[in-house]
Amino acid sequence: MPRKFLFALAFGALSAAAISPAAAQHPLFSEHSELEILVEGPVDTLVRRAARNVEPVPATLSVTGHEPRWQIQLEPRGVSRRTGGLCSFPPMRLDFDEGTRGTLFRGQNRIKVVTRCRNGAAFEQLTVLEYLAYRIYNEITPWSYAVRPATITYRDRRDEVQFNFLIEDVDDLARRNERWRALDVATGEVRSTQLNPRAATQFALFQFMIGNLDWDMIEARSGRDCCHNSRLLAASNESRENLIPAPYDFDYSGFVNAPYALPPESLPVRNVRQRYYRGYCRFNDQLPEAIAHFQARREAVLALIDNEPRLSDSRRAGARRFIEEFYQTISDPAQVERQLINRCRGGMN
Repeated sequence: MPRKFLFALAFGALSAAAISPAAAQHPLFSEHSELEILVEGPVDTLVRRAARNVEPVPATLSVTGHEPRWQIQLEPRGVSRRTGGLCSFPPMRLDFDEGTRGTLFRGQNRIKVVTRCRNGAAFEQLTVLEYLAYRIYNEITPWSYAVRPATITYRDRRDEVQFNFLIEDVDDLARRNERWRALDVATGEVRSTQLNPRAATQFALFQFMIGNLDWDMIEARSGRDCCHNSRLLAASNESRENLIPAPYDFDYSGFVNAPYALPPESLPVRNVRQRYYRGYCRFNDQLPEAIAHFQARREAVLALIDNEPRLSDSRRAGARRFIEEFYQTISDPAQVERQLINRCRGGMN
């Protein structure tokens, strides 16, 4: 490994601060206490037809300790979890009709909810782990989605009680970071040369950390708008330089290790617990600084896992071990050379 790389690996640092609760622009994401939410409406009908029909249904939502009771539209969302036969309960979206001014949901309109895929404690643990993946990236960079945990009771003819979490809107993420903009671009419209090198490297190293291969910074699947499980943020709607990718959807990661998660067939990976670096070679000079920053956040990341009360002891031990293996890898220059530098993507597109 070049001497310059070793020197930077030992002494490099990254100045970007992790997201703090105070950084969130809206009260909903200003803290991490768990909300108790009740959603009442034709939930059974919505769930039964979700795989083929995404029409919203009218519902009401209330939060313990907060007023008033809100009128909402409840809508199934997502693709693989909703249509792939993987889950019996789809991810949801809460669409507030009106009346959020001066309340917990001030400034909110359409809120994504990550639900429990199937019944049972094992699947609830997977939701907790995916929630933790978001929190871990919050520790790495403020260019990350804020999340809020919630126990949600879906009430129809019976009560369906789940641990869920709410995800910050991408426009709010952009606005609290120097009032940037979330871009709506077609796949193929952006090239890797237009990405911010530091942000793209942090993104790729984080995905390597959690063992996630289900993403792309500049491409989408099946002709959809860019990008696969990420959004691009820019200084203006017209800007196409120094673009910052912000990732989401981590259920296919090795950190979560969902039973339905499979690695892409195009990669030489046996299962999602096997890490494979997919950062761009053109940004390899950013790796020493990124690695130093991840190392500086090591104790904060591990503390998130250790202090998560919703994890079982066995899941906590497994999650901690998986992240510690990542830190062992990036602390070894030979492993950095073999697993990251030598496996990067050409990235010349």
